[in-house]
Amino acid sequence: MSKAIEYSNWEDFLEEFSERNRDRRARFHIFRNGEMNEEEQEGHFQKASVEKNDNVSNVVITRSYLDGEEEKTMTDTLENIRGIAVQYEKDKSENILELTNSQNHLYSLRFESKIDGVS
Repeated sequence: MSKAIEYSNWEDFLEEFSERNRDRRARFHIFRNGEMNEEEQEGHFQKASVEKNDNVSNVVITRSYLDGEEEKTMTDTLENIRGIAVQYEKDKSENILELTNSQNHLYSLRFESKIDGVS
């Protein structure tokens, strides 16, 4: 099941989403021009936030990962986002955060399943 998030609720939704899903493993699948690319580097989700400026909305995703024994942070800024949706698992946990930009590229942040552990 998928649910679109109203633009006026993006900030509150992403703040609450971040609290519920902090430290879950996640990686991006990116769909552009009929092709799908899966990100190699998986990280532990920390936070998603929105930056709204002059009718343009960017979404910032922050994840952490271990490089040897050192914890590092990766931050992705997705520009010109025009749509946010969330997909749910059978147990109603949030499984995928979908972000669509003005060029119809879909960024699908897939989370580790609470059911079977697959991300």
